Amino acid sequence: MTIPPSTFGTRWRALALLSAIFGAGVSVYLLVEYTTGQAGLCLTGSGCDEVRASAFAYPLGIPMPLFGVVFYAAASWLAYRSRHGGRALLLAAGVVGVAMSAVLTALEAFVIGAFCTWCLASAAASLLLLAGAVGVWLAPAAEAGGGTSGRARQQRARAEAAERDGLRRLGVWGGVATGALFAVLFGAGALGAGLGAEQTGDDLAPAGSPRLGIGAVAVVEFADFQCPACAVVGPILQQMAEANEMTLVFRHFPLETIHANANASSRAAEAAERQGAFYAYADALYARQGEWSNLGAAEADAYFTALAGELGLDVEAWRADYGSAEVRADVEADAAAARGLNLPGTPTIYIGGELYEGERSVAGFRAAIAEAAAAAAAG
Repeated sequence: MTIPPSTFGTRWRALALLSAIFGAGVSVYLLVEYTTGQAGLCLTGSGCDEVRASAFAYPLGIPMPLFGVVFYAAASWLAYRSRHGGRALLLAAGVVGVAMSAVLTALEAFVIGAFCTWCLASAAASLLLLAGAVGVWLAPAAEAGGGTSGRARQQRARAEAAERDGLRRLGVWGGVATGALFAVLFGAGALGAGLGAEQTGDDLAPAGSPRLGIGAVAVVEFADFQCPACAVVGPILQQMAEANEMTLVFRHFPLETIHANANASSRAAEAAERQGAFYAYADALYARQGEWSNLGAAEADAYFTALAGELGLDVEAWRADYGSAEVRADVEADAAAARGLNLPGTPTIYIGGELYEGERSVAGFRAAIAEAAAAAAAG
């Protein structure tokens, strides 16, 4: 009697293979975002930008997604070859993938304070990969057996060849489907950015917005004071504006769904603007972000009030402005403008009226400012 290879094992191999292919697609998607600065779809507000701007995004100067591309590519090959001596390696890959995903998710939760949609998708892929690897590891017992006659060996060989062909076709179609999915997502991101750029008009930098510097080129920053990425980018832009390399215009975009004190901090800085101290207050908010981000509403109000006193403001006047309908309306007007521009999160920067998607560094900003100045001079 001949017992053919069990479809039980084949299905687990298919799960491991498709999980690895999807994980590779996610990693390639993130790698393109990291290397080009293009913003894709992020279901966690500004979480993707915050994670990308963190110190953990470039270990040893290498974009983190590149490690994911290599890992999932190797896992795809192991899933395909797992019948022939690769079961242990596939299981080890699954364990390593889940362990690394757990570490990275913990960093996002407890250190960065923001979640990247696609990092979570990669973690899900690693969990499914491990499930498939465990199934493949347990499958040999179910697949063992069968006669030793020449006919039995031929039947097993044909069945194994059919399984390899099936997995190969599955891998090809899985890769095509994954590639198409992420191509659509990038297209949607580019379209959203294009729509935002088209809607800028004369209202991108309204006259009443806080300004710093007297440079020829206007740089408009939509930011959230509770956003870790903004705490990195904001001071860089302010230093350049103080050197009059450009004129910095600040627009409020508090992401209230993920940052409990975002709106209050925006109102606090806007109240300081009434006394000509917006950027001094903004500097303090960014520098002490870890002190006030997790406070309750009453504690945050007290903290912001104390900060106004430390900066030498008229506290009573500041307090009146902080709670005023006018300040609330100004913050909401900026947020509404950001939503109207379909902005993906914070920080979002416009240089010379054009959406900036390059490297968030002094060199990157300077190059874009010089290009905007040259275009203005030529036009």
